[in-house]
Parts: sequence; structure tokens; C-alpha cells
Amino acid sequence: MDLSKFIFELEKLNINESIEDKGILKGCFMAGNPGAGKSYSLTKIKSGQIEPRIVNTDKFVEFLGKELGLDKIAQEWGKYGKRIKQLNNNQLAMYLNSLLPLWIDGTSSSPNSVFRRQGILKSIGYDTAMIWVETSLETALKRNRQRDRQVPDEFIEETYEKIQDLKPYYKSEFKNFFEIRNDEGELNNETILEAYRKVNSFFNSDVENPIGKKLIKEMRKKGHKYLIDTEEYEMKSIKRLVSSWCQK
Repeated sequence: MDLSKFIFELEKLNINESIEDKGILKGCFMAGNPGAGKSYSLTKIKSGQIEPRIVNTDKFVEFLGKELGLDKIAQEWGKYGKRIKQLNNNQLAMYLNSLLPLWIDGTSSSPNSVFRRQGILKSIGYDTAMIWVETSLETALKRNRQRDRQVPDEFIEETYEKIQDLKPYYKSEFKNFFEIRNDEGELNNETILEAYRKVNSFFNSDVENPIGKKLIKEMRKKGHKYLIDTEEYEMKSIKRLVSSWCQK
């Protein structure tokens, strides 16, 4: 498989959304401990009116895994990890060029990573939010044992404690912080509806970031559709901006 060709085709991908679409310059982080069910919760609360793009290297791991096998990628991460991150960053650069709404799905155990990514988005003009998916340790351990890609129980236990300690910090740093309880039987219709309303309100609200407000005004005035239409940005500069996205 020629990954260079795949990246090239990815870069040519035409994304039709632009300055006049709903949800632009909005990015929502999915957070919580391993086994909390972040991806499953996301499928329940996302709206059909606005379709944020998911930013997560896992999809590229799975893409390569179908060709090479997940075990091979894990054993030779030094060889494949760099390309996986490159694929992720190239796709993210295109999303940002179109100002698209985003779901950012990744580890919340590293505040450095979370706030570096938040800083990248805010520097362009994005408003940011965080959805915290909460479960008990027992539930997290049970779900991990049911997954195809399991990790040791000790890792779940250590990460769970660390992430719980970080929760108040994230809550204080994100103006828009939404919590979902997802223990067994808790993700019911009432919980889903409440979370949906909060998230939908965030993505449909006017941009509050002063950089984003100014950007939207100028782009509409000049008839610009994408970031690279402006004088401030070109694709190289956007890719340079997101180059640190996957750093730990």
C-alpha cells in the first residue's frame, strides 16, 4: 500500500462546507477514563443537523490494521506511528481550512495534550467545549475485558485515578463543560436528550471567540470561503500549526 499516494489523495479531497455553514469554528473534546464509552456516547448525542468531523488517530490505526494487522502496527509503532500522525494532521488541516465543527476524541490523561490542542483551535478562532463521560471503575474494567483491543487491568486502574483527579481542573478550564453518566443502564433516553440539547446548543450558538468573530466578518465581507482564501493563511501554515497536535 502506497501511503504517500493515500496522503496525496486525502489532501485533494474536496470538502464543500465553508463559511456559511452551521457549526463553524466549534470544537468539542470527548473526555473520560478508558472504558467510559466515549465513542458510544457520541453516537447517541450527535445531531443530524450539524455533523462535526471526528479527529482521532484510531481511525487511521484501524485503516492500516486492515492491511497490515494491528499486532504488526503495535510491534513496529516507531515505523508506522509517524505516518499515522501525518495522516491525522493532514486531514485535520483540511477540516480547519473549512472551519468545520469538530469532535476531538483522544486521551484526557494528558492535560498538556488537551490544552495544546485547545490552544491550536482557539488561535484560529474556535470556541471549545468538553464532554466528560463518567463511569465507575468497575464498569470501566468490565468493558475493557469485553473489548477486542484490551489493556491490562492495572493500566485502567492507574489511568482512572489520574483522570478523576484531573476532572475538576478540566471543568474549571472549559467554559462549556458537559457531563454524561454512562454506567450500566444510565445512558437512558432522558440522559441522552439532556446531553443532546446542551451539545446542540453549543454547536448552534454564535461564535464567541474574538478571533473567530473577526475572521467570520472579514471572510464574509471579502467573499472568502476557506482559510487559505485569506491573506493570513496558506495550507503550509495550517499544517505547520497542527504539526504538534499528536505530541504527548
